[in-house]
Amino acid sequence: MLPAKVHRRIYIVLLTLLGGCMVTSTWASNLIWVLLGANWVFEGRWREKWQMARESRPLHVYLGLYLLLLIGMIWTENQPYGWSIMQVKLPLLVVPLVVLTSQPLRGRLRHWVLWAYATTVLVVSIIGLVRLLTIPGLPYRDTVPYISHIRFALNCCMVVCLCAGVAIRHPSLLHKVVALVAMLWLLAFTVLLHSYTAIAILAVVSLVMLLAYYRRWPLIALWMLAVGTLAFFVARDVKAYYHMVPMATEPLRSHTSAGNPYLHARDGIIENGNYVNNYICADELRQQWSLRSDMPFDSNTSTGYSVAPTLVRYMNCLGLTKDSAGMAAMSDEQIAAVERGVANPVYESGNPLKKMVYVMLLEREFYVHTHSVKGFSMLQRLELWEATLDVIADNLWTGVGTGDVVDAMQEYLAASDSELSGRGMRSHDQYLGLTAAVGILGLALILALVVRTFTGRRHKKLSPIMLAWVLIIFISMLTEDTLDTLAGILFCTWFLPFRQKDCNVRIPHTA
Repeated sequence: MLPAKVHRRIYIVLLTLLGGCMVTSTWASNLIWVLLGANWVFEGRWREKWQMARESRPLHVYLGLYLLLLIGMIWTENQPYGWSIMQVKLPLLVVPLVVLTSQPLRGRLRHWVLWAYATTVLVVSIIGLVRLLTIPGLPYRDTVPYISHIRFALNCCMVVCLCAGVAIRHPSLLHKVVALVAMLWLLAFTVLLHSYTAIAILAVVSLVMLLAYYRRWPLIALWMLAVGTLAFFVARDVKAYYHMVPMATEPLRSHTSAGNPYLHARDGIIENGNYVNNYICADELRQQWSLRSDMPFDSNTSTGYSVAPTLVRYMNCLGLTKDSAGMAAMSDEQIAAVERGVANPVYESGNPLKKMVYVMLLEREFYVHTHSVKGFSMLQRLELWEATLDVIADNLWTGVGTGDVVDAMQEYLAASDSELSGRGMRSHDQYLGLTAAVGILGLALILALVVRTFTGRRHKKLSPIMLAWVLIIFISMLTEDTLDTLAGILFCTWFLPFRQKDCNVRIPHTA
């Protein structure tokens, strides 16, 4: 049996590695949390650990959640899928049990562990930027090669909060400048990731942090200025999107200049101030495309979408009629953009915020006029939430069981002829998904444990790190299944060692 000091050092090394691997490698993350649990078992100290487990209210939340899902296996019908879920969620049981029954990290050590994690996030974001600059037509979802861009955005939010604390409180000007640069870069990177959730999280968390810990009117005024500036640019882009060009408002012509008839769908879908499906002559487009490109007109672009609708949208955004005259007005660079799957010139304009706004407005246009949600993540969430609510309504008290949520949702989606039917998608809302699995009673039990954790005589004021972390988790669960992937589970457990009240945000001195 190894000495206690050796087990302690192994624990610290594994914890540090886990912080880096949770944003770089799923395989390594799985290996490390298993090793973390094995080291905990061989360490012993069972009486001390039992006492710490009894007194740790946060641990009771994690244990209660896992036990509740395990109980939900009793009445689930899809046992194989249910057990696969329980296997994925094992770190939700093991990591909190290990870190909450181990001695807290103290002094400079915990800051080195924390900033090793932050440095990894920064390095991965730079790798993502290099990929965007060097891989033509790279989808924003593939910007980060290691984990989901959504999960990585949560880590960016966390590091932004850490850097903000350093920029505000650290006495060293150099540390302030470095932290400020890193914070601004990660803010920009969340926009490059097209993470609406991350932007909303940062707006809410930063305001709460200012009011709770940094009550300085210049900082609050700066927050208001930043949010106001963001709102101004968004409003400007919305106005530009719906600014109708003359061709869209004049009486529709019936024939092209070559005498061929136009197709005017008159479906009302607007993009960049034009009606997308008006002024289309498919025969002329097909003929002219074959003269300008080696890519077949009926093939798919590198993004997976067909050439024809991509070309129609691109020409529409340029204010061109979709015919031979419009094709003649397109440059070779614009033809190449269509071949790459670019459907709107704004998407390659170098303004990621404008692209986000335009994508969101296009989703709205398609949903309002065609009720289609295919390919639109935000609208898909609305449909998935509706299906989950239907499942909850029919299984209000105890839910359908841990393994049957997706199957039950698919039944409702199929019954409503949804485009999402048969795709096996989850609810994209952790609260709704949990309620559908274990019912209102199960959700109430978990919420009671959470409230108990933050109340009572033993409760201590959360450190800035912990407050930011808790808020990021709770807000993210409104639009994501945060606890259904390894990266999400590790994000929701890895910061537990920094739970102490005195764990302020700072960079350790090297001297």
